[in-house]
Amino acid sequence: MTELLKILTVALITVFANMIIKQTKPEIAILISIAGSVLIIIMAVDTLNSVISSFYSIFEKTGVDTTLLTPLLKIIAIGYIAEFGANICADAGASSIADKILFVAKLVILLISLPIITTVVDMVVALL
Repeated sequence: MTELLKILTVALITVFANMIIKQTKPEIAILISIAGSVLIIIMAVDTLNSVISSFYSIFEKTGVDTTLLTPLLKIIAIGYIAEFGANICADAGASSIADKILFVAKLVILLISLPIITTVVDMVVALL
């Protein structure tokens, strides 16, 4: 809970600084947004470690091969990174570039998910 309050504080400071600076120096305002966003992501890394260990625990309990965890984590990371980049582009007024980032991210996610899909199909076929 305290981690969330810290992140909320950084977010509010970033938003207020952005609003104040945007009126006089709009080119610096986007840098403030990026810096605040990166700081928030760095603050959330501890939470990410507990999520990853939870995934490992789930995989071990279910007997699913833990080598599938790497592509799964890559897929999640690509989704978050793409959304982060697209939001920055949209904030800067480049929504068409933001759309392209999301499109390419979806293609990369599909490519990375192919081994997982193959494994699931193999598991279903083995059950039949």
